[in-house]
Amino acid sequence: MKYVKEGNLIFVVIDKGEDLFESLYEVQKQDGFLGAQVSAIGALKNVEIGFFHCSEKSYDRTFIENEKELLALNGNFTFNEGKPFFHLHTILGNEDFSTSGGHLFSAEVAVTCEVYLQVHNMRIERRPNADIGLNLCELC
Repeated sequence: MKYVKEGNLIFVVIDKGEDLFESLYEVQKQDGFLGAQVSAIGALKNVEIGFFHCSEKSYDRTFIENEKELLALNGNFTFNEGKPFFHLHTILGNEDFSTSGGHLFSAEVAVTCEVYLQVHNMRIERRPNADIGLNLCELC
């Protein structure tokens, strides 16, 4: 993983075989930003995505082993009960040109991953919301 920064924009290149989340957390640790908007493209494998069922307050998860085009990755960086947290959603392209997507739990880079982080110094905290069943952003 390598990155460059200019102003409040960080461009990250994550290499084949590297863990997407580990790489992003390392950038945050080195830079020290408190918040970010995230977008990326590339190719992933060994991906775990999920769909949240509001009525059941739980995720259905699926694991995708083979390589997929990373058509879109969007999300943010906040703090989840005081701990650094990347909240990411993705759309993946399949060999038959169909797509699949959802909440991204884990992924390994298959070829490369090019990530833009628009960073800021607003520390946004997530706290449990019993009605929803998720940790949601709290704004003061």
